[in-house]
Amino acid sequence: MFKKLLVPLDGSDTAEAILPFAREIATKTGAEILLVTAVQHVGVWDATLTLQVLKREEELAQEYLDTKAKELQGAGFAKVRTRVTRGDAAEAILSLAQAESADLLAISTHGRSGISRWLFGSVATRILETSTVPVLFLHPKDAGDKGAPRAEFHKILVPLDGSDLAMSILDPVQQFAKTMGASLVLFHAVAPIAAYPGFETAQAATIGKVVEELQDQAKAILARASEKVRASGVEATMVVTLDVAVDGTLRAAKELDVDLIAIATHGRGGFGRMVLGSVADGVVRRSTDRPVLVIRPPSTK
Repeated sequence: MFKKLLVPLDGSDTAEAILPFAREIATKTGAEILLVTAVQHVGVWDATLTLQVLKREEELAQEYLDTKAKELQGAGFAKVRTRVTRGDAAEAILSLAQAESADLLAISTHGRSGISRWLFGSVATRILETSTVPVLFLHPKDAGDKGAPRAEFHKILVPLDGSDLAMSILDPVQQFAKTMGASLVLFHAVAPIAAYPGFETAQAATIGKVVEELQDQAKAILARASEKVRASGVEATMVVTLDVAVDGTLRAAKELDVDLIAIATHGRGGFGRMVLGSVADGVVRRSTDRPVLVIRPPSTK
């Protein structure tokens, strides 16, 4: 499972909202937490002054990270390291994740201002698009909100579209669920018939039959996945809804009161016609009350 968690911080309360979740995962898995911040190049014409400003920024950044590390250690968690880097935040995070062989990135999707002046919206987007390492995203509701009401993982929603790529996340997700003591809710949103070309000319009886067939096929897809998950010793339930992918996923997460959404970054094709890259992006951007674990299947790395 996860052995090293890389947690980017920018000095803002919003960015720090991810820390309880990272600590919970690290506590259950025994992983090390690496806190990192990236100091940006300062636009000063004088080269000597630029170096002085950078040095001071790095000193402030290190003091900040040391404070956060002590807070984690004070809460009984000892495996914490810190790292200050220079340059573009997204590139620094991705490069460090590779150099440190991190198993998981844990990041808030927004965190404006703060010590490194990151704009986490764009940083998170670039990480979502390019990271080959699983990423835990948290989008707090506002700057003063510390995130979801609980940093626990008891129930995990897993959207599936029937494709092999989407199904490939089952192994890491069920392993994570077993480690965290969580159950899985396997989910499939059948797109409303209005989403298909030519629906306007279809007979009402035909539409009803098509929807029924789509739902039956979705249930069959989830049943196969459920059988695999249960064979690993993890409890699994199935949910099929008539909805568009992103809206359906977020609606199900709220109605079922799950603690986490776990989704693949790609999964093109398949019965559900979901394009999980864009679906993952939409879920990450719009999920403001629970974290989202995004996993890129091996064949898409």
